[in-house]
Amino acid sequence: MSSYEERREDRRRFMRRNLFWIAPLGGVAGVGLFIGLGFLVAWLWRVTLGDIFGFKAISFWQAWGLILLSQILFKAHVQRSVGSMHRRGCGPAAAPAPGTTGPEAMK
Repeated sequence: MSSYEERREDRRRFMRRNLFWIAPLGGVAGVGLFIGLGFLVAWLWRVTLGDIFGFKAISFWQAWGLILLSQILFKAHVQRSVGSMHRRGCGPAAAPAPGTTGPEAMK
């Protein structure tokens, strides 16, 4: 067995042995991050926009609404990474030769 396969099997054994405490720990960490991020956004709103522009404070759920809205607005038009373009044949390697134009140049 190669060293990669041995390490992979060791990780699998470790996860099987410790899943009993890793899964609840991951759940608690996820809930903690959810609550912490919501309160962080609400606090930043209150401190910055409340003091500068006089806006009223927002609630925890309004803060999460802003987080989700910003995800929708600002991540909707993110371009694919260069690596995925190369795999799909869309990168610079698939570009037509200099001086050629049109779809026939791609052949």
